[in-house]
Amino acid sequence: MPRIFLSFVHEDQAVAEAVQGVIKAFLDVDAFLSTDQSQVFAGDIWLEKIRQSLEDAEIVILMLSARSVRRAWVNFEAGAAWLTKKQIIPCCYGSMSKERLPHPYSAIQALNLSDQTFDYLLESICHHIGIDFSERMFRMQGVAFDRLVDALSHFVDEGA
Repeated sequence: MPRIFLSFVHEDQAVAEAVQGVIKAFLDVDAFLSTDQSQVFAGDIWLEKIRQSLEDAEIVILMLSARSVRRAWVNFEAGAAWLTKKQIIPCCYGSMSKERLPHPYSAIQALNLSDQTFDYLLESICHHIGIDFSERMFRMQGVAFDRLVDALSHFVDEGA
């Protein structure tokens, strides 16, 4: 059962998949992504699968671009996470920044997702799920990291 739920809009799928890859590669922690065919299978009732994964998650990472903060789906999942007292981590990218987040997102400690903040994201995840980050000394490198850097560098949102 994934301990992390990634909330995103389908246009931002490449960035969400890359974040999922970094979490798995560096922390060996599963993150639910509704587009991951190893987690949602043909014949599954996808809305129920999303609800169950959100309910089971310890952390909900909100993938926030200028586009996604205006979409009902991410707001719906964020509200569900807040009401069930999940740990919420807003990750801003594209033309969205933590300084520009609308309320109520701006009341939560957020981060601007870049190659300079990946360690802060991973350290925050470790803190919230009880993994000793000090034992996970690593250099941000490798295929998963390169994929995330590439996804961010090619990301274009409606706010750009």
